[in-house]
Amino acid sequence: MQARIHGGRRRRSAEIPWLFVATIIGVVIVAGAAVLYFSGGSSSGHSSSDMVPLTPTPTGTLAATGTHAVVTSSTPVVIATSTPAVVSSTGVSISVSYIGGFNGTYNSGDGIMTVSGSGSKVYTVANATGTITATFQKTDSTATHPLSVSIYKNGQQLAIDNTSASYGKVTVSATV
Repeated sequence: MQARIHGGRRRRSAEIPWLFVATIIGVVIVAGAAVLYFSGGSSSGHSSSDMVPLTPTPTGTLAATGTHAVVTSSTPVVIATSTPAVVSSTGVSISVSYIGGFNGTYNSGDGIMTVSGSGSKVYTVANATGTITATFQKTDSTATHPLSVSIYKNGQQLAIDNTSASYGKVTVSATV
């Protein structure tokens, strides 16, 4: 289509307003679809009855409410703990307790012993004489749970120390 020139100005074609109107209609449709998608099909505000369960868990339900997630719990949260190991009533032993992983060394009449583990462990010190030294370290970065190390002789505690530091290290010594 040709444009006519009147007084030095170009006149717009009659089809251009329809192109503009079609563009506006397309934008409105896309925006409306986005609103419906992100609001879950409801254009009104959200209430607790609008929650859609995503993943049920043993301790509750995770539900989506538009842009927020809500966790409701019907059972208490249980934090795992380690059961203390039983120390012998005879001889020398080292007790180590930590819910995560640890490694360490201790001296005995047989030389330096290197051990690793997790939970509560008791290590019997063979041929124990003189000063016993035990050094243990966490193998993870948690700063929530303590690493505890004790030295016992004939069931009686001679030394104890602990740390909750990330990758924390404990050294205890006792004369047996």
